[in-house]
Amino acid sequence: MTFTKRLILLSAGAVATALAITCPLAVFSQTTQQSFPSDSDANGIRTQKVERLALQILETAQVKEAIEKGIATYAASAIASKPDAMRYARSAVEEAATFAALNAAMGGVSDPTFVWLYAAPRRWHGYSLPGSRWYADNVDTFYRAVRVDETSSYEITVLPGKVLPSQLSFMLYNWLIHDGTDPRNDVPLGTLTITEATPRNPDGSITLTVGPELANGRPTHLQLKPGAKQVLVREIRGDETLPAVRLSVRRTRGNPPPKKTINDLAAETAAYIAAGTFGSTNISVGFGKMAENQLGAPRVRWLEEGNQKLTTDEPVGPDQALGFLSPFVFNIKEDEALIVTLNMMGAEYLSVSSYRPFLVSPEHVFGTSSLNNYQSKKNPDGSITFVFARKDPGVYNWIDVGGIPYGSVGVRWQTLTKPVAPTLQNAVQTAKVVKLADLRKELPATTAWVSAQERREQRANRARNFLLRCLGDPCEVGGELDKPH
Repeated sequence: MTFTKRLILLSAGAVATALAITCPLAVFSQTTQQSFPSDSDANGIRTQKVERLALQILETAQVKEAIEKGIATYAASAIASKPDAMRYARSAVEEAATFAALNAAMGGVSDPTFVWLYAAPRRWHGYSLPGSRWYADNVDTFYRAVRVDETSSYEITVLPGKVLPSQLSFMLYNWLIHDGTDPRNDVPLGTLTITEATPRNPDGSITLTVGPELANGRPTHLQLKPGAKQVLVREIRGDETLPAVRLSVRRTRGNPPPKKTINDLAAETAAYIAAGTFGSTNISVGFGKMAENQLGAPRVRWLEEGNQKLTTDEPVGPDQALGFLSPFVFNIKEDEALIVTLNMMGAEYLSVSSYRPFLVSPEHVFGTSSLNNYQSKKNPDGSITFVFARKDPGVYNWIDVGGIPYGSVGVRWQTLTKPVAPTLQNAVQTAKVVKLADLRKELPATTAWVSAQERREQRANRARNFLLRCLGDPCEVGGELDKPH
């Protein structure tokens, strides 16, 4: 069975579930599509061309060979000896390969378009697209990227809903996929964040310009700096019930990229796979050296490169940074739970995401492998207590790690409301491993518990809201499609 065809197989129950969840989207779909037609959003005709081209690239011999080499890279790493690590190695490399192929395919078409990346497997528009998760995706984020040429100019139209998502940022990077050797890879060349103060057009849309010219005070211009390769849109959907932001893009100056053959694109993809697997190995090995079941020092997610310290005890405000990120590794037995209580640290959005070895998120469309402050029950003091466990402990705020004993975690504080010092003392109240049998007495008296029926409802609501990212098109995501092999 080929790599791309493997994901087409669905049980009848999975199809029925997906269809049942998709149906309520139909009315929203029609309204949204009529008010904002776009052939360059994630569901547009241009993007479908990119996705179909990526599927062709994935079937080439060069890419299949690169996947095998990637698996060998993982097998040779220190993480390979961790519990269950190699069980997920092939899936992780194949997702990196899809990520790589999509990036290469964007450069194989003439017109710019936004492509949905860092995503769970999905089935839409008559084909199945494998997952493209790489390098610790934030599952609350609807990632869309467009390749750019630093000498060209572009116009991006943004149509948000009446309420903005937790964060909507347009970030300029000098890489498409990197090897993880530079600890500052996450620091963008520039960032444009949409806020309530961002100027709107009469119809509520926002027009952004992207080009080599200086902004000169223009709040809706993102300057293309030397080496720029992509604009990555991070729509952080803390409240998943909000309509997804709509996007379109067009080139206003400059030439289309030179034409490339399928062999050219396969070679490019193979190089990206090599870099990407090396990068996820590097960061996984780094995480593996950390103390288990304890948060690492929060790292600042600066708005723009300026050689700032990545960790600091000094207050950092919303005019300087998007937020903070704290990684750590969990290692828990089947009869144990990890309790973590976190403070909001002056942020509007807080999330906890778990990852399998090599930094691919477990199934999260239905499952609670991640939770944010909108999806969780808070403590009376505003903090949130999360419980990591390999099987359902009956706690509402359960981080479902997919049954695995060992993996990584990313804690994100985004959209700062005031200056705050990103220290562990300010971030963490509790992080401790307990026996599942002792969980009730270890948790706060105000902890919310759920029945089996309430858990099913939680999962169904989560999946229904997630499908808003399909922008109204019939779409199946996650669930039975997202079973690693």
